[in-house]
Amino acid sequence: MRTRLLIAVLLVAVLALNAVTVQAEPPRSGPIIHVVQWGETLIMIARHYGTTVESIVQANNLRDANYIYVGQRLVIPAGTSVPSKGVYYTVQPGDNLTLIAARFGTTVSAIVQANNLYNPSFIYAGQVLFIPGAVVEPVYTSGVYYTVRPGDTLLGIAYRFGVNYWDIVRANNISNPSHIYAGQRLFIPGAVAPTPTPTPVSATPTPPCATPTPTLPVCTPTPTLPVCTPTPTPAIVCVTPTPVCVPPTPVGTPQPGCRDLPYPPSGSVVKGEIEVRGTAMVQDFWYYKVEFRFDDEPNHWRYIYSAYEPVRDGVLAIWDTSPFPDGVYWLRLAVVDRTGNFRPDCEARITITH
Repeated sequence: MRTRLLIAVLLVAVLALNAVTVQAEPPRSGPIIHVVQWGETLIMIARHYGTTVESIVQANNLRDANYIYVGQRLVIPAGTSVPSKGVYYTVQPGDNLTLIAARFGTTVSAIVQANNLYNPSFIYAGQVLFIPGAVVEPVYTSGVYYTVRPGDTLLGIAYRFGVNYWDIVRANNISNPSHIYAGQRLFIPGAVAPTPTPTPVSATPTPPCATPTPTLPVCTPTPTLPVCTPTPTPAIVCVTPTPVCVPPTPVGTPQPGCRDLPYPPSGSVVKGEIEVRGTAMVQDFWYYKVEFRFDDEPNHWRYIYSAYEPVRDGVLAIWDTSPFPDGVYWLRLAVVDRTGNFRPDCEARITITH
């Protein structure tokens, strides 16, 4: 009898213990399925969901934690946190976190925290980043195409068309907004084709060549002395000169050695760090830029400096010629007004000798 009572007491205790255990167990949520993207690793995925590599390996019966493939569906163990709203972005050559954050309208610290980055200054092309709070980039349905001209910048193009700078970057998937090139075709979202502005030929309009009015000759009769044999009167021939029209010099033609770029003078020999001096002022001034090129590359100008403030008889740029090999180079000054018109460039032919 005592034995039966003891068994009954133990049975009640076990049932009570099981009941407490069931009550204490938190409700389980359904598993999260993650589709592997290009460039991802288990370490990145685990950090993203706030779990461990071992938990993902165990949940998916993976034999090798170092081998996963694009498109693979992985079960993320229950209880992990679901990432906030955002998009995945694959790092392009030339990207940095500042550019990426500005492009998606977020902050560098938010991207660092979402991806558990140890060094915000080190990301690599092909790396997949989660951009928290970002949305899928819009599909632009209206706009115009624009072909980049020498001297153009994205900031200047955006100002010219009255659109947002980053809209052009996103619409054309530009990885480095500081690098565009002449001849590149860009889509300008939301823009309309600007009305072309006629380029003035000169400050004082040159009158067209007028057709000269022929002058009729005035013939004064010579008195004829009475002779027996009449002398025939010679015919008078009037020659009208043919007018010669000299066409004006076209606008935009480079002016080697012009007065707005007096230093360094054309033909000079320079070395080290030099001052580029001159004047950059036009009516309705927008900006100026100083560029250089190698003697054997007539269409490949390289950037030195630009500014949106006019300069009169002052320093336009500081150019360090030390990195460049000895040889002949061309230096030029280009000034642009707010209609986008370039006045004739000033050029100087110089020689670098270290």
